[in-house]
Amino acid sequence: MELDARLVAWVALSALLIATPGPDTALIIRNALAAGPRASTMSALGVAAGTLLWVTASAVGVGLLLERSSTAFTILKLAGAAYLCYLGFRSLFSKPPAEVGDPTVAKLSDGSAWGQGLFSNLLNPKTGAFFVTVMPQFIVPGDPATRLVLMVAAFEVMLLAWLIAYGHVVSRLGHSALGTRIRRVMTRLTGLVLIGLGARLAFERR
Repeated sequence: MELDARLVAWVALSALLIATPGPDTALIIRNALAAGPRASTMSALGVAAGTLLWVTASAVGVGLLLERSSTAFTILKLAGAAYLCYLGFRSLFSKPPAEVGDPTVAKLSDGSAWGQGLFSNLLNPKTGAFFVTVMPQFIVPGDPATRLVLMVAAFEVMLLAWLIAYGHVVSRLGHSALGTRIRRVMTRLTGLVLIGLGARLAFERR
């Protein structure tokens, strides 16, 4: 019963975290508007891969290093802030997005979309801090290894379901009959959000 209660609590907390808008969500919106649902789906897969790498890093002590070393935390934080600002400025100053499928529009390759999702997640030290400081609260000595696998699997499934669905909805709305003007405004706003998130990350304290 205790195991079930802790799992339910973990799922509830994870769902709240996943649904909270942040850099990963902003990236999904950006790529859904710029290149369509396929690009946003690949970015979501990249975010999920980043999460798995953070879990692995935490297991081998890298996450703990970031938690205890101000220098390592600051370096990763500034790198993440710079990357978010870079993506934001690209959204602000890029050519206004046209209809998905327009052959005159440069497409975002699967690899590029996946890589953007991966780096958006990996360059956010708060993600690492979550898995180092919060996840252990739901594990007690003697728990089987399968428990950790189940917790991570639940997180990944919810993360992918949310981000992929979010990207498809944004893409459908952005490329509806309301069309180009709304898509252009949303792309610019997403760029500003990414820059704002980057600035916030740069000046955020631990």
